[in-house]
Amino acid sequence: MIIVKLKGGLGNQMFQYATGFSVASQKKEALKLDITGYDDPRYVNANTPRQYRMFPFNLSATIATISEVEKARNPFGIFSKLLRAFSQRVLKKHYVDYDASFFKKNHKYIEGYFQSEKNFIEVKDKALKEFTLKKESEVFLAEKNKIDKTKSVSVHIRRGDYVNDPKTNSAHGVCSKEYYEKAINLMQSKIELPIFYFFSDDILWVKKEFGERTDFKYVSNSRLKEYEELFLMSSCSNHIIANSSFSWWGAYLNKNPKKIVIAPRKWVKKEPDPHPNIVPETWIRI
Repeated sequence: MIIVKLKGGLGNQMFQYATGFSVASQKKEALKLDITGYDDPRYVNANTPRQYRMFPFNLSATIATISEVEKARNPFGIFSKLLRAFSQRVLKKHYVDYDASFFKKNHKYIEGYFQSEKNFIEVKDKALKEFTLKKESEVFLAEKNKIDKTKSVSVHIRRGDYVNDPKTNSAHGVCSKEYYEKAINLMQSKIELPIFYFFSDDILWVKKEFGERTDFKYVSNSRLKEYEELFLMSSCSNHIIANSSFSWWGAYLNKNPKKIVIAPRKWVKKEPDPHPNIVPETWIRI
């Protein structure tokens, strides 16, 4: 049995799940999920509260019990905790991106962010089958039908804690309007008469900022669930993404081999960039 710890929002959970799925597949063991951290007050009372968000997906993994988590996480009791603290605090092993050495270890409990397709590329097709919806609502299908009839480009603008939380803003930053305008112009040079579908956690601000145009459609609304917006983004033919894991998956789930994906050249403010492998090589960075 392999247990992967889930943390962060939906996009992060998907990276963690895909990596756990990869390890479990290679070892031919069952995969279970540790979601105990979502009871932590730091998540519950955060500016952007986090919860386990993959319940609408056709996942083969199951939720681990507290006793299963404890046994896998701390097989040697206090010594396991000390070793983990040394690894994270001294060796700085947080597995934010891709680390080839990670896959050489005999894992039973997996913890990290794993924000790169390189962590699961060998089982990519099987992993993507895990990320399908159990049920599609009428609201979702109606929006998808509109998108399917056009030369669609999803535009994801992440605000929320990237704007309102000083600590998060100092780490991640926000993609500028100039970035989106440049990306839109680039898309128009590559696609004849595209329609841009905007998705955001602050869609009213986006609509006010970008204005009314016949080729601009503002999709996000209170009737759509977060995961439905993710799959609506993925149903678009091409993508302009933010420096966001949610945004990343919106583009990655699109299986069209000819898709055009534009991503920000700078993913976070930190130097050197802890995400050197986050953007696939076929995507365009500006």
